[in-house]
Amino acid sequence: MLQDIIGYVAGVFILLSIIPQIIKSYKTKSVRDISILMLISLIIGTLFWIAYGFMVQGMPVIVLNIIYLFVVSYQLFLKIKYDKKA
Repeated sequence: MLQDIIGYVAGVFILLSIIPQIIKSYKTKSVRDISILMLISLIIGTLFWIAYGFMVQGMPVIVLNIIYLFVVSYQLFLKIKYDKKA
């Protein structure tokens, strides 16, 4: 149980780390300094973490990485959308 709590807390902090960037990108409509390769790498890495989570049956890994996948995918969407406008 303690392992799961630590896993959820760690995942929440990792998830929170990208939220300010998404808010800034959305408000300013500026994504010039964000690397598309970084976002793609994060998405691929997150997919592997989800697969790993299923292999070890680690719910914190699965749940938080699925959420993180959506968040990073949204940042990628903003990157593509706002780069086209620039």
